[in-house]
Amino acid sequence: MRTTLLAFSLLASTGLLAQSALVNGGLQVGLNKPIGDFADKEVNGDYVGANGGVGVHFGGHLDFNFSPHHQLRLVLNSNGFQSSEWSFWGPSQRNTFGVAQFGADYVFNATSPSRGGYFLVGLNANRVKAKYERSGWPDTEANQSGRTGFRIGGGYNFNRVFSLEGHFNSVSVEKNGTDGLGLDALTWVAVSAVFRFGR
Repeated sequence: MRTTLLAFSLLASTGLLAQSALVNGGLQVGLNKPIGDFADKEVNGDYVGANGGVGVHFGGHLDFNFSPHHQLRLVLNSNGFQSSEWSFWGPSQRNTFGVAQFGADYVFNATSPSRGGYFLVGLNANRVKAKYERSGWPDTEANQSGRTGFRIGGGYNFNRVFSLEGHFNSVSVEKNGTDGLGLDALTWVAVSAVFRFGR
């Protein structure tokens, strides 16, 4: 329900705002690095997170440019993480996580959208899917929808169509229960190549 309300309010507000803004779209792709509990938490000797593995992300965005400095960016991203722990003396383990994100970022361009640094902060709704595989045991899965997250970061516009950016992400998840992940939050840092069209 929260996801539906967030998505509806974002779409409704951007529909009104788009009447007075220059609109363009783009794509982003990059790498994710789990941090905190998501990288190294253990429960009963088993890792419950991504065990420090590197993940990837890709997606698209729609920019509403209100001035050379102020921008609202709608983002749809798919994030994937996988880690493996192998042992000659005991069972092996593989954890796989998928995080689908839909949200909005406020972007402030320090100089202009075509050159220079920028800062971003945003909120998003997330669908999280986790799969745990351990040799000698049945596979288990956990699915959580409508999880709230935020991100903060910055980047540099090299020209009107290409930027590099980095951001910190945190998604609040359920720790316990049938679909519990054993964690309170999934946190990671990301580096993205951002391509824009129609500017």
